[in-house]
Amino acid sequence: MTYAAALAALEARQETKIVLGLSRVRAHLAKLGDPHLTVPAFHVAGTNGKGSTCAILSAVLMAAGYRTGLYTSPHLLSVRERISIDGRLISEMEFAKGIARALAADKRKELTYFELLTSVAFQHFAKSKCGVMVLETGMGGRLDATNVVPAPLAAIVTSIDFDHQAFLGRTLAEIARQKTGIFKAGRPAVRADLPVLRRAALRGLPVVVRRPWRTVSVDWARGRQTLRSSSGRTYALTMLGAHQGGNAALAHAAVAASGLSVPERAWTKGLARVSWRGRFETLRLGRKTLIVDGAHNPEAARSLAATWKASPFSKKPARWILGIMKDKDTAGVLKPLAPFLRDAVVVRPPSPRALEPLELAGFVRRVAPKAHVTVERDAATAIAAWRRDKKAPAVAVCAGSLYLAGAALKTVQ
Repeated sequence: MTYAAALAALEARQETKIVLGLSRVRAHLAKLGDPHLTVPAFHVAGTNGKGSTCAILSAVLMAAGYRTGLYTSPHLLSVRERISIDGRLISEMEFAKGIARALAADKRKELTYFELLTSVAFQHFAKSKCGVMVLETGMGGRLDATNVVPAPLAAIVTSIDFDHQAFLGRTLAEIARQKTGIFKAGRPAVRADLPVLRRAALRGLPVVVRRPWRTVSVDWARGRQTLRSSSGRTYALTMLGAHQGGNAALAHAAVAASGLSVPERAWTKGLARVSWRGRFETLRLGRKTLIVDGAHNPEAARSLAATWKASPFSKKPARWILGIMKDKDTAGVLKPLAPFLRDAVVVRPPSPRALEPLELAGFVRRVAPKAHVTVERDAATAIAAWRRDKKAPAVAVCAGSLYLAGAALKTVQ
C-alpha cells in the first residue's frame, strides 16, 4: 500500500464519526499480537493540557535516554505528527504498512478513524522496540481507544471542564468520570487538585499535585519561560503560558511515581527542548507577529486570555482571526476573549464541523458589540490580507480551533 492509498483508506473511515468503546479495539489488537502490551506506557487525559503534558513527558524521557514513542491528537499539518519516536515522525512507508496491517485485521470495517490510527501507533512502537510510550487520549478516557493499556506506569488527568458534552456528559462530575476512567487499580493516578476530583471515587494510587510550578520570568520574543518547581529548582521551558507550570508539575509527579530512573539533568535538558505547536505559538513574519493558539473550549480560552493579558503584545492593537467548530460552546469560548476584541475577522476552519463565518460573526458582535467584525473565507485569506495591509495591527492572533491553528501554520510555512 502506498502512503497516498493509506491516507485515502483512513479518510474513508470519516474522521467526524465517533464511536466510543473498547471491545472492537481489544479484539482488533489481539489479531495483531497485542502490540499495546509490549511497551510500558504513560497515559494522559484531560479537557486541556494533555497534549502539552505528553510533549513534556516525551522530551524528558528522551533526554533520559529512553527510546520514546509519542501518540497524540489531533494533528496540525500532517497526520504523521500523531505518531513519533524520539521526536521523529513515523515515515510514510511505515505509516502505510501500519494502515495496511490494521485494515487486514479489520475485515468488517468496524474501526473508526481514530481507532485505526491507535492501532498503527501501537504497532509502530512495538515493532520499533520502544522503551516507553506516552499516550494522549483522543476523547474522554474510560471508553477511549487508548484505554486498552491495562497497567500504565502512571496515568494523569490534567483538567476537567466542559467539552464534548454530547459524548462525555452534561455535568463536570460526569465528564470527570470519563476522564478518570484511565486510572487503574494499583497504578499511580496523578491529578491536579480539582474540586470535582476531590468528590469523585477514583481508582489507583493517588498522587495529587496541589501546586503548579511558578513562572519566574518570560522571554516573549523567544517563546520561553523560566519555571520554579515546588522544590525550588528552576527550569527553562520552551513553551509559553502560565498553565504550563501545572502541566510540568503533573509530568514530574508522574515520572517520580512511575519508578523510572530520570536524572535531574534530563529534566533540564528536556524542558529546554520541548516543542508543542499551536499553543500560544509566536511567529515573526517580517515586521509583524502572528500568534497561533488552538484554544477551542472555555477553559482553554480563559488560559489564552490570561496569557495574552500578561504578554507585551496586549498593550497594542491586535487583529483576532477566529474560527470555531459548530459543536463547541461558542459563547463560552468568546466570552474570555471579548475584552480584547476590537478588530475581529471570522473565518471557516477546514472541517465539515466548522461553524459558518456569518453565524460566528453574530456571536462575536453579541459578546463584543464595539468590535469591528469582518468575514473572510478561510485562514489563508485572512492572514494574507492582514500581512498586505500596512495599516493593519502589527500583531494578529489566530484562535478558536486546532483545525484553524493547523491551517494558519500551513499558510506561513
